[in-house]
Amino acid sequence: MTTFLNLAQNIPHNSTLLIGFSGGPDSVFLLHFLNDIAQSHNLKIIAAHLDHQWRQNSCQDVAWCSNFCQQYNNVTFISKVASELNFTPKTNGSKEETGRKLRRHFFMECAKDFKADHIVLGHHQDDQIETFFIRLSRGSSVTGLASMRMKDGLYLRPLLHITKQEILDFLELHQIPFLIDPTNTDTVFLRNRIRKNLVPILDSVDSRIHKNIISCIDHMQKTEDFLKQVTKQTIKELSTDFGIDLARFLKEHEILQQRIILSMLISSSQPCTPSKAFFGEIIRFLRSVKHNEHQLLETLKIIKNKNSFSFKTF
Repeated sequence: MTTFLNLAQNIPHNSTLLIGFSGGPDSVFLLHFLNDIAQSHNLKIIAAHLDHQWRQNSCQDVAWCSNFCQQYNNVTFISKVASELNFTPKTNGSKEETGRKLRRHFFMECAKDFKADHIVLGHHQDDQIETFFIRLSRGSSVTGLASMRMKDGLYLRPLLHITKQEILDFLELHQIPFLIDPTNTDTVFLRNRIRKNLVPILDSVDSRIHKNIISCIDHMQKTEDFLKQVTKQTIKELSTDFGIDLARFLKEHEILQQRIILSMLISSSQPCTPSKAFFGEIIRFLRSVKHNEHQLLETLKIIKNKNSFSFKTF
């Protein structure tokens, strides 16, 4: 297993860390690891637990997590039930997606309250592989297939190079208890179907599959980083007082056009779900000579003149 010393290289010194703590093996291992280096790294640790209230006995998990954290002097435990969040996430109807958005909202609230420097999650290598196949099944772009990052804004995932089995072996060796979430085997969730049905088949095809997929993801991440640099430089070169040079933009490759549009939308803080149809609608308008503005969303317009175009939010 990767040693604590190696893992510790990914943790910033003199910081307040908020851990997403479910009580499962991944978050228990993460908490134990961070507590182990808390003194040497001068860490303040907050373990944050969200009770989704999806099971009648979920309050027992809260009590277990609270009791578990009491053994660590450097850890503060906080919890909340989902009904207290005053937040209704917009989702595609997926329970898995709803849970993820509820947790993210809860973590961001807690991070703000405790002035946390980072939100630390226990995602490991197996999670990374499952995420890759989830996004592949949904037809994701290079950005999506690049999967999870070790550092992503406020979020830290220091365990991405550790396998689930390594985590379980460590906890068994040191007799550290953890909770078993029954929803982790419920095949109503796509992630669980991939874990239970797809991954074992791939293992039987080639024992090197895990290593090769991780290598592929690493390549995707480097490709994504390069494309971000190219996009940033191209936007700088095409920028005008009004927006983006229209003629030069239309000569760029389709992929670069989409990335420029997406970057402009992100800069405008406009929430939207980019799709092939959405990008196509914008490009058709930009090529048209009939109109100078087009309503894309309720709060978003695209405006052009003879030489340039830009987005307007309201």
